[in-house]
Amino acid sequence: MKNYNNSDLYDMLIIGGGPAGYTAALYGARAGLRVVVLEKLSAGGQMALTHAIDNYPGFEDGIDGFSLAEKMKSQAERFGAESKYAEVTAVDLKSEPKEVTADGETYYAKTVVISTGANPRKLGVQGEEELVGRGVAYCASCDGMFYRGKTVVVVGGGNTAAADALLLSRIASKVIVVHRRDTLRATKI
Repeated sequence: MKNYNNSDLYDMLIIGGGPAGYTAALYGARAGLRVVVLEKLSAGGQMALTHAIDNYPGFEDGIDGFSLAEKMKSQAERFGAESKYAEVTAVDLKSEPKEVTADGETYYAKTVVISTGANPRKLGVQGEEELVGRGVAYCASCDGMFYRGKTVVVVGGGNTAAADALLLSRIASKVIVVHRRDTLRATKI
């Protein structure tokens, strides 16, 4: 038997405070569940770094990723979801209730939703960090429209790079694919 009080037990614990995490939190909280979101950095995850989001409904003039993330967080919290900034270091999904350790504190939940999102693989070249959002992007479907009619470079030879190059080929005037091998690793389809 775990050493916890019922007041410590969440119905739903969500790891990751990006769009998927806060959508789950919103639905859970609206259904009357006790919900907590654990996010290591800030609401929105990778989306929060996007300067202009034009492909999300309801914002005819677009919105920056940080503002949209804060709106998602606020909406979930309006229905009772809690948000905690803590980095998850251990998860035990086999125990009853489930245990999640973050920043040295143990959380107990009936259900755990893992919505940790993605992190871009960075090149590590000089000037890359300074140019994010000013020519360097990590999401072709998110930011491709900013490169309409321009020459773009896609780095990589896997499935994601190939799919991004194909998408950008309908938007940009020219797409250059740069990769390390003599053939692409992407599946033939």
